[in-house]
Amino acid sequence: MAEYALVCDACREPLSAADAVISWTTEGELERGFALTHAGHVPSGATDRSEGRMVVSPNGYLRFVSERLGRTVEDPGPLREILAAIAPFVLRPDNASEMDTMRAASFGAIPGVKPGTQPFGLAAGAQEQHDAGK
Repeated sequence: MAEYALVCDACREPLSAADAVISWTTEGELERGFALTHAGHVPSGATDRSEGRMVVSPNGYLRFVSERLGRTVEDPGPLREILAAIAPFVLRPDNASEMDTMRAASFGAIPGVKPGTQPFGLAAGAQEQHDAGK
């Protein structure tokens, strides 16, 4: 496994940032049960999720962290581990996610999906929900 490889909390297999999902359960101002997994391994009780490919961009990382501020995290250990695992991907000078975000902004495409290609599973479902509301 590579030095900066992400690992699925459920199956313990390597995980790419593009396939990662951060999930957790929110009850009012209380957040708990943070997990970094493949999309198919998200815990059934999770009420919220964030796509890893969005969190590895510098702005996405800061957004994810700032959304946790002011909330009570029942057990902060797993959240700290997830943030520490993702940080090297955010701070890389050749971060492809940041380029994808800029490209998407200029072409109106989904961040993280190359122009002319289709988004994978989780992103495709989100796009279908968005298009259904038009």
